[in-house]
Amino acid sequence: MPAYNRIAMVVREAISARDAIDPEAEFEAGNRALADGRPEGAVVHYRRALLAAPEVAEVHNNLVAALVRMEQHDEAISAARAGLTRRADFTPLHLTLANLLAHRGDHREAQEHYRRALAQQPDLAAAWSGLGSLKLAREQHAEAAEDFRRAVNLAPGDRVAGNNLAICLLALGRRLDALALYRDLSVLYPDDADVWMNLGQVLQGLGRHDEAVTSFRRTEELQPGRNNLAPFLMQSLMYQCAWDDLEVVKHQVVADIQSQTERGEPVTVQPFSLCGTEATPALRLAAARSYAAYCTAGMARFRDELAFSHPTGHGDRLRVGYISPDFRQHSVATSFRDLIAAHDRRGFEWFGYVLGNEARDQVTDYFRASFDHFTDLQGLDWRRAAQRVHADRLDLLVDLSGFTRHSALELLAIRPAPVQAHYLGYGGTLGTDCVDYLITDRVHTPPALAGHCAEALVYLPDSFMAASRPEDTAEPADRKACGLPVQGFVFANFNAHYKFDPATFAIWLRLLRLLPGSVMWFLAGTETAMANLRRQAVAAGIDAGRLVFAERAGHAGHLARHRLADLTLDCRHHAGGVTTLDSLWAGVPVLTIAGDNHSARTGASILHAAGLPDLALSSPADYERTALHLAENPDQLARLKSRLTAARGSAPLFDTPRLARHLEAAYGEMTARWRRNEAPSSFDIAT
Repeated sequence: MPAYNRIAMVVREAISARDAIDPEAEFEAGNRALADGRPEGAVVHYRRALLAAPEVAEVHNNLVAALVRMEQHDEAISAARAGLTRRADFTPLHLTLANLLAHRGDHREAQEHYRRALAQQPDLAAAWSGLGSLKLAREQHAEAAEDFRRAVNLAPGDRVAGNNLAICLLALGRRLDALALYRDLSVLYPDDADVWMNLGQVLQGLGRHDEAVTSFRRTEELQPGRNNLAPFLMQSLMYQCAWDDLEVVKHQVVADIQSQTERGEPVTVQPFSLCGTEATPALRLAAARSYAAYCTAGMARFRDELAFSHPTGHGDRLRVGYISPDFRQHSVATSFRDLIAAHDRRGFEWFGYVLGNEARDQVTDYFRASFDHFTDLQGLDWRRAAQRVHADRLDLLVDLSGFTRHSALELLAIRPAPVQAHYLGYGGTLGTDCVDYLITDRVHTPPALAGHCAEALVYLPDSFMAASRPEDTAEPADRKACGLPVQGFVFANFNAHYKFDPATFAIWLRLLRLLPGSVMWFLAGTETAMANLRRQAVAAGIDAGRLVFAERAGHAGHLARHRLADLTLDCRHHAGGVTTLDSLWAGVPVLTIAGDNHSARTGASILHAAGLPDLALSSPADYERTALHLAENPDQLARLKSRLTAARGSAPLFDTPRLARHLEAAYGEMTARWRRNEAPSSFDIAT
């Protein structure tokens, strides 16, 4: 048979087969198969229907849905495009294709199809929500919020749009608006665990811990064993000193993180949550590695796309940047204030970068004037923020936040500077190779702990802690006016209540029992926290009135009244930093326990550099025994206070220019090693 005859026969057979198909019946058969959970069968029927009726857009749309159900996303995209060649005005296909492209990461083309869908149907909530999601992925929170708001207005019950709108509001610092939104969603969806979890986190961020605990408990009821619930519940219980089941929750947190790291699952809660626990250094490092990888996973594309180069040598002065969300009224700013003023301006050029959406204040203004250059990165996504930092051609970028709120981890992962280090704000390992050095000291990071740090260690000869000299203090306070006994012994602890733990609190109560007329002096917390502490005292046979709570005061006024205390008792698992410095500036000695983790060794580092190493005890028993001995021996306590007074004029801790020179030497050595193409390695700075 000639070739043209064979071709003609095949064409006739195909036409006959197509003519024999009932497209409507095939379409309905496909729909039944899809409804019955048989997407493979549905695909066969839809393809047969399209042979006979290729112009029917609904068939194309359902074929795409079946392919998506089979997770054949590339084929689904091809099918959607094919359908749009037949019906370019079919809105559902534009929306479906946009969602598929967004899922694949083709955001530019996805945006085009969302907009084409909206051009045909402006009230399509799902398209507005999709557009918002693309902007949210680029951290364009203000623009994304507008799109999600339109979606929520068009479809008030849309949980996805509502949740994403709340995320944007939180990123923009509009916490109360986000709270109102989650409250509305909790009414609409009272059995949705995600809604209650998110509501609890917003309440926690607002410091409304009683309500947060209620939300977390509701989450637990709806979804027992929910991943990562325990750390958030633990935090609010700690803030409230609600210790009835706190130890159980703490053990759950540690066990969950241990299990996640062993299984290779991402740890998605900040390792900061481990500070108040007895988690081992090994687990803290594993959690840091996992969490850092989880946070920075999306930054690889920016790092590769931008591919920053870092030429060596920009002139006589080394260009060093400090980046922090806490250049505002904050403990980090209080500690760091004098350091930036003491830095050398002849050999260095200093750059400051502020992150986050917290309100800027007069402290921010101070830092703006104190740096050679100061840049506010608020409102910039990570890509643009990294470009802005890189444009300053730094030799070294020093992070002051670590795993604290509004951290710079994502920006550091894009590598805007050739050498990057962490200092001060967190003080422990960040577990990531985008941070080359951890600046510490040999008390804060002893040999047993050094092996559990991912970074090369830079050991300062004194404490890593910056101890800015307080401004002029207020008039001396009066014990009676502060609610303190005129003659009784006054123990103090002005740390936030979340740092307290039941075992250490029990030591404090035993000291009160052994010392009639003595009191324990705290900062005021929430009503619930104070009530819980009083309840613990009464249960131990101590008059609740012997717990004295001081209202918040300005720093000068606080230091003035701080002098009324006899002895400060530090927290065990999460030692004080600036609170310990405040005590020493006020002339009040501090007892601490040198634990086996960074969070438990800050006090020990400070006291060694203050010339008071004997006040950093090795065990809770020594801590309790020493506190009782000093309280019962006023002459020894007086001599100790005289030592402290003398130390404030001579000890390294109180010599900020000395710390500045040591840091500058460290920055110079880090940069020199990079210029010699040497890998980061640990080193000491000489005195």
